Amino acid sequence: MKRFFEKFLLGILWLLSITLITTLWMNTNYGFDMLSAAHWEYLGTLQANRSEIKPDFYISLIAALFIGLIGLYLIVRPRTKRIKDTTTAPQKSNIVIVPQQPVIQSTQTPEKPKVENKSTETFTPRPAPAISLTPRPMSPMGLRPPVQRQTATIPTPPLQQTTKPVATPQPAQNTNSPEIRTALENGEYIIKKCNRIGKLQNPTVAIAYNQSMWIIATKASPNTMVESIQTLVTIFDDTLGETANDIKLHGFIIEPTEPVQQGDDLIITFDNTADFVKYVSEHKNIKPDDYDAELFEAFSTYIGTVTGYIGKS
Repeated sequence: MKRFFEKFLLGILWLLSITLITTLWMNTNYGFDMLSAAHWEYLGTLQANRSEIKPDFYISLIAALFIGLIGLYLIVRPRTKRIKDTTTAPQKSNIVIVPQQPVIQSTQTPEKPKVENKSTETFTPRPAPAISLTPRPMSPMGLRPPVQRQTATIPTPPLQQTTKPVATPQPAQNTNSPEIRTALENGEYIIKKCNRIGKLQNPTVAIAYNQSMWIIATKASPNTMVESIQTLVTIFDDTLGETANDIKLHGFIIEPTEPVQQGDDLIITFDNTADFVKYVSEHKNIKPDDYDAELFEAFSTYIGTVTGYIGKS
């Protein structure tokens, strides 16, 4: 079935190719478009009026028709495999078979010398010696069962691991205290659930009415916080385009493991949780004069989707 389908498609391709080539030839040499019904109607009118038409016109059409049919036949014709006959005729033997002359066995007994008493003796043939076909007994070695060789298995000592396992970098663990969440809720910030941002594990994420986003972590390095913020910036740019510039990102580290570089206003550090609670109480989330409830609701939904997505990746 597959073979037939391939031949069918190849035949259609061949006919289309011949039609296009013939159309190009007729249009170039005679100005006749084979795909135009008006041209065929005009040709019929010329033939009905017995107008003179070049013989090459008809020869070209007939040649294209024959080429198309011959090519189509070569495509669809069945191909049979010829099996070469490897059998050879029996050779005639030059040996002449001479018929064997029958051997006449004489049943007459040889004449014996005559004796005085005329008596006849009967010839009895000597019986052939009997051949003993008793099987020869096998030697005891032949009846001995095969000896099974047991190979002792030497236990191989376990291979000692000589190479130290490569330690995979783990995300920085975060141990935010419940006081941080309570301080944010008292400051009327909206907290978003987030399991991870880059290498930062379990950060506390909060948003404000002015489209700002806070990322709070405890005992983290400034470089880890910067990488996490850069991850969010990349996602915002890819999904929001130029609108991403309206979102303000801030990083807060309580008890940082490394000192913050000078002039880095993106990250604010605190020596303990009490200092951060005091900072939140002084910077509460207050609705601005141009507050738009629908716009903030869309912003809150978008941030929740991003933190949920990035926490699972």
